[in-house]
Amino acid sequence: MTILTLQQAQREILAHSRPGLPEMIPLDRALGRIPAAAIRARLAVPSFPQSTRDGYALRANDSEEIGGDPGSLRLTVVGEIAAGRTRPAKRLQSGQAYRIMTGGLLPPGADCVIPFEGVHREDEGCISLQRACRAGDYIRPVGADLRRRQIIVPAGRPVMPEHLPRLATAGVGELAAYPRPRVGLLCTGSELLDDTGETPVAGHLISGNRFLLAGLIRHCGGVPVDLGTVKDDPGAIAAILTCQAESGLEMIISTGGMGPGKYDLVDGVLARLQAGLLYRELHLRPGKATMAAMLGRTLFFGLPGPPPAVHLLFYLLVAPALRRAQGYHRPRPQVVKAHLQQAVKIRRGGVIQLKDAHLQADKGRLLVRPLPPGATMNAIILAPANRRELKKDELVRVLPLTGAGQHC
Repeated sequence: MTILTLQQAQREILAHSRPGLPEMIPLDRALGRIPAAAIRARLAVPSFPQSTRDGYALRANDSEEIGGDPGSLRLTVVGEIAAGRTRPAKRLQSGQAYRIMTGGLLPPGADCVIPFEGVHREDEGCISLQRACRAGDYIRPVGADLRRRQIIVPAGRPVMPEHLPRLATAGVGELAAYPRPRVGLLCTGSELLDDTGETPVAGHLISGNRFLLAGLIRHCGGVPVDLGTVKDDPGAIAAILTCQAESGLEMIISTGGMGPGKYDLVDGVLARLQAGLLYRELHLRPGKATMAAMLGRTLFFGLPGPPPAVHLLFYLLVAPALRRAQGYHRPRPQVVKAHLQQAVKIRRGGVIQLKDAHLQADKGRLLVRPLPPGATMNAIILAPANRRELKKDELVRVLPLTGAGQHC
């Protein structure tokens, strides 16, 4: 089978990924979900003209009579309008004003509000204006924040925290969103133990990929389904994969068993199950011991055993499929260019090298360096295939893992 490039593998994966049928979810569970269609405001916000200050509602034409003599115009205060009042006030006549609070419903006939500090209060029923005001002053008109039917969340974009109050005030209590994909994770290897409380004997170790993959799947919006740890037994591996593919999982990820050794069994199991192979090797390091296939309707990823390789390959291969399955319009990772903060040696050339890295912005430039000890990876350097060394300050291609435009 032809060895694919990273871009070819991503295209092949996305061609076999699709979102499930939309489901209705309440607003309090909508964070991070992808709407099946653009979400529009059901109501205008505000739905009535409201005051933006504590003051007096009046007619702008009345205030024009002040001319050059502040305090010469007196208005009769005919009532008070508090925020939350729904009973319509009587229509305002010339020479009248309403005392009004911030958020209050503008009375009929009024077209401006003057703050308390703009008037002189002579007694309970009369004020004099210190200055003129214009129509529209200190009024938030209908639809100033959101027009009715205005798009709040575009299709193919996740619901973010800042969307939630806008959706609520616009009367959107539920929405149609694509379901979160259920992803099975299976760790293979007779040396692996599940119980983190055990003290392994020599030759055994506790499986860390279970926790790594579960965290990565959740981080990218999926629902992890732990299929356990299985020994190097082709019959046992085949039984689990067959059962779980038939259970309706959208994806399955296995780790380990992908090399050319005697106990690297996943390739043979997939052939025995007559899986539709998408690729078996990539022009990528790590990536030689990796594969993707279709088990019926379930997309299968075979990843190598070392957690660092799992971490890197997940973002480049699995994450795009997870994003497509949730309805993202642009599921492929967005690569940027950044300046190297230090030289990077490449041990073996010939294929693109993936390097875990730390990316930061500084004075308008993106800076990247190989991951320092104890730091958290937030980017991947894509080192060119034809280089044995990358020089300090040169521009390199980088995949940001968090930040603008990156959900996972």
